[in-house]
Amino acid sequence: MTRRSLGEAWPVKSRIYWCPHSNVPLLGKECSDGSKAFEIRLTEPGDARPANEHDIKSMLRGYRRETGSTSGFNELLGVGVKIVNKVPFMDAMFEVVSEGVVIGRYYFDPLTMEWRFRFTQAGLLRVWENEPLPKFKLDEGLRELLRRRVYKNKISAPPLSQVVFVDSNDYPVGIGYVSEDGEVVKAHSIYRRPQAVSRAKKVNSTWNDALKENDYYIYYYKSRAIKFIHVMVEKVKKPVLVSFSGGKDSLVALHLTLEAGYKPILIFNDTGIEMPESIKMVEQVSRRWGLKVLVASAGDNFWRGAERVGPPGKEYRWCCKVAKLAPLARLLKEAFPDGAINIVGQRAFESLDRARSPRVWRNKWIPMILNISPIQEWNQLLVWFYIWKHKLPYNPLYDMGFDRIGCFMCPAGNLAEYSVVKETHPELWNRWESFLKRWATQKLGLSDEQAKIWVERGFWRWLSDAPQKLRLARRVGFKVLDWKEVYRRWLRPSLVEFKVEGNEARVLFNEDIPVESIDEQYSVMGAFARKDRGYYRLGNIEVKLKNNVVLVRGLGGVAARELTLDVVKLMYRWIHCAGCKLCETSCPTGAIKVVFEGGDYKPKVNPSKCIHCKLCLDNCPLSDVVVEHIVAALALDNITAWRRSGKRTRESAVARYLKLHGFKPPGEAPSLEEDALVTPPSLEDLSGET
Repeated sequence: MTRRSLGEAWPVKSRIYWCPHSNVPLLGKECSDGSKAFEIRLTEPGDARPANEHDIKSMLRGYRRETGSTSGFNELLGVGVKIVNKVPFMDAMFEVVSEGVVIGRYYFDPLTMEWRFRFTQAGLLRVWENEPLPKFKLDEGLRELLRRRVYKNKISAPPLSQVVFVDSNDYPVGIGYVSEDGEVVKAHSIYRRPQAVSRAKKVNSTWNDALKENDYYIYYYKSRAIKFIHVMVEKVKKPVLVSFSGGKDSLVALHLTLEAGYKPILIFNDTGIEMPESIKMVEQVSRRWGLKVLVASAGDNFWRGAERVGPPGKEYRWCCKVAKLAPLARLLKEAFPDGAINIVGQRAFESLDRARSPRVWRNKWIPMILNISPIQEWNQLLVWFYIWKHKLPYNPLYDMGFDRIGCFMCPAGNLAEYSVVKETHPELWNRWESFLKRWATQKLGLSDEQAKIWVERGFWRWLSDAPQKLRLARRVGFKVLDWKEVYRRWLRPSLVEFKVEGNEARVLFNEDIPVESIDEQYSVMGAFARKDRGYYRLGNIEVKLKNNVVLVRGLGGVAARELTLDVVKLMYRWIHCAGCKLCETSCPTGAIKVVFEGGDYKPKVNPSKCIHCKLCLDNCPLSDVVVEHIVAALALDNITAWRRSGKRTRESAVARYLKLHGFKPPGEAPSLEEDALVTPPSLEDLSGET
């Protein structure tokens, strides 16, 4: 596994090889007998994993959808073990590797809500004689295909069906599909030269065979990880924690910690939207190894927040702060004020952010905890090999078809994952779906039919007009509301007008503002004196609230705009507080308390303790996510207003937090070269090592 330049799309790439003699995937370049393996060319980052029964069933559904039968499916799959690799797509899509070659991709089509299969030439040639797809003959063969992309449907194939372009000898030279308009469109697969249908011996290999072939590589990575854990723990000399989610990666990180000789405390973040199998997994693992568990519970804060500010989205993820960061920060700050070392199962191939992360880091909002990842450079294949070799009990959700373990309705998920939740945990999905339909009809004003599409096709995952959302809308024929109209309907009270003229700023809402929302928090704005309810003054600067209007006088330009938005943030977080108490955890003086009264949470600030640092505001999910992404966008008529210049930066908030809490800023992360786990050396290279 090797790293690449940060300037490229994926800073780190997994390399997977295939042993041609034993017909199994390898983590290194040599088979166990010393013979050479060949590299599988996978779509980056190449984080392939073993294909399971759910994968095979999904492939079969897709194959039947394309060919109308299943008689050639076994020929397509070939013999021995298979691996799948997730690739970029508007939903779920996986490359399939059999006998050392990519035979195709199976994917979840958001238009048909079905699994489909797209052949490669190697896969197509395996079934070409038995179950050919509709043929589209080209007079000039590949030469013609390279020149044109769209053709008239002279073969009358139905929309969405897959088509094989053939030359005059009936040899396949490319794959196409029939568009919704009935035209035949060339896909990306253009075959310049024949591909091998297999690059390995047709050995009916098993995963036990793969474990034996990879025994050295598993040992190599395990020993390096254990050494890393031991060095870091002995250097830091703080309590040892393991963040355990119930997933495969944190399971491996935990077992490596135990193998290193430590008995850690388990930290489980119960977001309130976990699946029951994950909770049972935490209980099972803690009993098996006799480990203490500390639970950072979000209670019903997610559902409370959703009722007030709507479903979270890909670019509107208030949920992470409410359900994850807030309870975790509160727990760790109370339990380990003097610090701890936290071992996590983070891997570089999970996301671009994690790919750019070092193996040692501190969360900027929980700086007393040093986080380390002993499996940062591990791919999924290695993770599963390790689990099988050590016979570790893993979460049964993986066998049900879940590719990741976490919140059951994460907005970063896809329709394929949601379909599995709907099938395996209908009670969870029904609750979420009922909420979404209610939000769509009552808040957005959609008809029942529109709401059904909005929910089932996952349009709730985007608040803004993201390109992927618009592309999906075009495919399914869904009319997307203008973003301004969506934002106005989304949150109450709705902003009507925002003006900054001269030395005055004025905000108008569609309903009256509760004066106590500012009266109980006014000192957060600065060293203002309270002159009267709804009237605050600092030198020549005045802030006034009356009915549905906010006035700021004595300032102009950017300063007036930002102070006015701070007032608006105080107002919204008072009205919609979800009770996460992240503001309390952030406050360095204990000036703010979130109280529960009248059936709602309310943030109240003691002016005598408040030092006007605004940390409680900058780290609040309501102000930092909701107001910045909705209200500020409407106020400034800019959907990306949260990126505006003149706004307090996250970096400045972090610097203030660290300084006021008495922490030195974390040092620079190790360089990528320094931190890299390279491809294991060959057995021959190690012959002289001890």
